[in-house]
Amino acid sequence: NDYSLGKKYELPIVNIMNKDGSMNSNAREYNGLDRFECREKLWTDMEEAGLVIKVQPHTQRVPRSQRGGEVIEPLVSSQWFVKTEGMGAKALEAVKGGDIQIVPQRFDKIWFNWLEDIHDWCISRQLWWGHRIPVWYVGESGESEYVVARNDKEAREKAIEEGHAADVVLRQEEDVLDTWFSSGLWPFATVGWPQDQGVEGSDLSRFYPGTCLETGYDILFFWVARMVMMGLELTGESPFKVIYLHGLVRAADGSKMSKTKGNVIDP
Repeated sequence: NDYSLGKKYELPIVNIMNKDGSMNSNAREYNGLDRFECREKLWTDMEEAGLVIKVQPHTQRVPRSQRGGEVIEPLVSSQWFVKTEGMGAKALEAVKGGDIQIVPQRFDKIWFNWLEDIHDWCISRQLWWGHRIPVWYVGESGESEYVVARNDKEAREKAIEEGHAADVVLRQEEDVLDTWFSSGLWPFATVGWPQDQGVEGSDLSRFYPGTCLETGYDILFFWVARMVMMGLELTGESPFKVIYLHGLVRAADGSKMSKTKGNVIDP
């Protein structure tokens, strides 16, 4: 894609759009224009300058927001990523080494394809609902200096340890964690992790790891692989021994049932 090619050839990354869809100062004479107005003005200017060769209608896919229907624009911005190479290798070996069995076995290939070509995972989401990313920025502005902590109190303690004043301003990251990241913690976070690690007789010691996970095949990577990766990384154990995958109940036209599409059955 354009971003990958730009990185490959070390091209400068120039952002011309504000988050409200208007042009910024990098757009020069188009600064302040709405994105749609800018496109019309740019095209008109190209025609007047004699740069247009021909106009030919064509069909293309325009990405739109699932919730609001707005046209989505590509925008380079700062995001939080999780390095997954090490976790992915552990999850890959868990199946290859027999610690985890996938039923039906033919889905082993899907597991291997995903985890052998895994990339860093963007976990930032600009949504209202979710677990806020546990990062606190130091100071009233800027994002270059930050601490990672479990809560406000720990964040302040860490900032003080790094030499900041006791009353330094700390701002928690407003982005929330990707849904699949939060749900990837489910096997152990719901039974007392991390506070009950090593506590004999606790729910964590009794119920983790589990035995069998039963779920649809369509989320083998998005949910199941993430649970295995994070379970192995954070607890040292696979969260279950068997992954039992079932088929999907589909709508009459064969499409996947979805609450968003509205093609589900009201129970």
